[in-house]
Amino acid sequence: MEAGKAHGKWVIDTLPECLEKESSSSNAQYVKLPMIVNGRIDRPDDWDVFSVQGRAGQTMVAEVLARRLDSPLDSMLKITDRTGRVLAYNDDHEDPAVGLNTHHADSYLTFKFPADGTFYVHLGDSSRNGGKAFAYRLRLSAPRPDFALRVEPSSISFVGKKGGAVTVYAIRKDGFDGAIKLQLRNPPKGLSSYKSTIGPTQEKVRFGIKRTGGGSGSLNILHIEGSAEIQGRKVVHEATPADDRMQAFLWRHLVPAQELVGVTGARSKTSVPKRALPSPQVMAAAPKPSAKTLKFSKKQVAGRLRQLKSLYEEWLLTESFYARKVAECEVLSEGKPSTASVR
Repeated sequence: MEAGKAHGKWVIDTLPECLEKESSSSNAQYVKLPMIVNGRIDRPDDWDVFSVQGRAGQTMVAEVLARRLDSPLDSMLKITDRTGRVLAYNDDHEDPAVGLNTHHADSYLTFKFPADGTFYVHLGDSSRNGGKAFAYRLRLSAPRPDFALRVEPSSISFVGKKGGAVTVYAIRKDGFDGAIKLQLRNPPKGLSSYKSTIGPTQEKVRFGIKRTGGGSGSLNILHIEGSAEIQGRKVVHEATPADDRMQAFLWRHLVPAQELVGVTGARSKTSVPKRALPSPQVMAAAPKPSAKTLKFSKKQVAGRLRQLKSLYEEWLLTESFYARKVAECEVLSEGKPSTASVR
């Protein structure tokens, strides 16, 4: 097992690893598959080039870990033949497991060798930047099918004899398309789960939890795990608790939480105190834009206000940002919509 570092985080893998050497299209660094290359785009317009030997019909995965390790590199991958003809290309690849990251800047591609021979993997920065901080880890290997799981929300209440449900998301890796069987591992007294499976074509499924009595007024840490047959062996992974959050009124993220909490018992008569809204003085001081620059229907304005309030109470917005956006909504509710949207 080898460990490597790109910028600010450490990563451990079971594949062999090597260091990148200065290379170019005319002087490519030979890499024996499978391999993880630890390297860096040292300067603007730099391209690191690696030669690999492939057989007709063989599949290779090329994956960059850089932005996910806090490197500023916005990677770009391409594969060429001996003549320089581009056979495969990728810039950005979305990874649902990265939490609040809004820029999926790491590259990923799957390539099937069209013939026996030498092929070239080129790695550079899409913005033509480079420097000491632009580190990366490049995986070149056969596909390693696998999966990860997220369960949302990270807490669930069971009132009286009623059960509940959460949503379990499958994050499939390297082409894995098999079924994933879910279960509640070592369920606490009074709880059990329904049989549930994430099918080969599904990304998520509702996972029901039954209340069977007992455990009144208790707080339990729940563990949901999924199992699948992958290349003849059973693979089991526990689902990571997460909460669905919105960022910048556009991006939605499954933000990991520490534990999946289940609370059983009667509904509490006292609610958890929420963050107090800003004072009238703060709200009045917020700048109000011209109604001519805004465009939303009354229904959209009402929904926007509800969303702002919810995000603020959960400590996801600053006081000044909340006040400014509410002021925009007040202008909209007073005047007629125009041609531009609220930013």
